[in-house]
Amino acid sequence: MAKSDSSGSSRWFGEEGARTTRLMMYILLAIVLMAMDQRGRYVPRIRSAMEQVFEPVFYLVDWPAKVYRSLGEQFSARQDLIAENRQLIEQLLETEGAVQTQAALQQENQRLRDLLKATQGRSYTFKFAEMIRVDLDPFSHKVWIDRGAREGVFAGQAVIDGLGIVGQVEDVLLFSSSVRLISDPDHALPVQLNRTGLRTVAYGTGETSRLLMPNVPLQADISPGDMIVTSGLGDRFPPGFPVGEVEQVLRDGGATFARVYIRPFAALDRGREVLLIERPQVEQPARADPLQADEP
Repeated sequence: MAKSDSSGSSRWFGEEGARTTRLMMYILLAIVLMAMDQRGRYVPRIRSAMEQVFEPVFYLVDWPAKVYRSLGEQFSARQDLIAENRQLIEQLLETEGAVQTQAALQQENQRLRDLLKATQGRSYTFKFAEMIRVDLDPFSHKVWIDRGAREGVFAGQAVIDGLGIVGQVEDVLLFSSSVRLISDPDHALPVQLNRTGLRTVAYGTGETSRLLMPNVPLQADISPGDMIVTSGLGDRFPPGFPVGEVEQVLRDGGATFARVYIRPFAALDRGREVLLIERPQVEQPARADPLQADEP
């Protein structure tokens, strides 16, 4: 029994001694390495070499994350640019709309000033009206205005704008009326040459930019630039209102009459505001009472 115990103790002691010896050697090696590193700085060199060796690995590992972040930043920047571009486009459209509205208001004010100017010095009274729609029939030049029988509009009433004769009322409803333009092919307008007083009739040609006087004598004193006004005949259009300007005179030696084309003054295809010419009020002379005349 004693022998076996002594052999176990020596074995245990031997293992412990070996462990202690190895520990001491490790400590000594560590001290030697620290001393060598202190003198020659081998550890930083080794660490630098290791970093250089493993740097591509670190870069490859971090590359997907960098690509993801870069794509996210580019996408976010693109979205911001798209939103900013949309906002700038909206602001530009709003600005252009405001500018267009201002230009339209300026043109409307100019037309209203022309209307006011057209009424000055006239012995007639006028009623303001506004166009509400245009007849879609290509063979009929007709517009509708927002005045009707309730406002005293009557068939045949002359219509002008700030520049000249527009047409005459044709159909009258309670709240609106139709106006046939002087450019309508079925419209005839009694006119006269303002310079010489020559009277004739101007017909619509189906074009808003020209009228035709087909019955002007060949030897008549008329030339481009002459002003044409209403003659007052026909009991529709009052005399002296401007109609247009002579644009072209065609004289054919074999024909009986010259063909004279007129450029209308009125904005037949552009304006919106018009004036209805009222019939002048004619004062009836007071009749004497016969009973009072017989009194002494």
